[in-house]
Amino acid sequence: MNPAVPEASLTALMHLLTEQALLSMGVPHPMVKEVPPANPVVARFYVDLLSVLKEKTEGSRTEAETAQLDEILYQLRMRVMDLQPAVDSPGASKGQA
Repeated sequence: MNPAVPEASLTALMHLLTEQALLSMGVPHPMVKEVPPANPVVARFYVDLLSVLKEKTEGSRTEAETAQLDEILYQLRMRVMDLQPAVDSPGASKGQA
C-alpha cells in the first residue's frame, strides 16, 4: 500500500469527515492554501454525517473508536454553535429587520 494513503478504516472515515467539517467552519488546513469563508450549513451537514455514522455503527465500534467519535462530535458541535448566524437564534424570525 502507498504510504501516503492511510488504510481504509472507521477512524480514517471519521477523520475525513472531521477535516471537511473544519474546512467548512473556516479552519485552515496545512494542505489547503486558501480556505473559503465559513459555511455553517455545510459544517452542520458534516457534523450530522458523523452523527449518522455513530448511530449506524452502534455496537460495532471498539471502545477507542467510540471514545474518539464522541470527542470529535463534542468538539465539532461546540465549534459549529459559534458559527450559527443570528437568524438561527431562538426568537429570530424571517422577514423582520
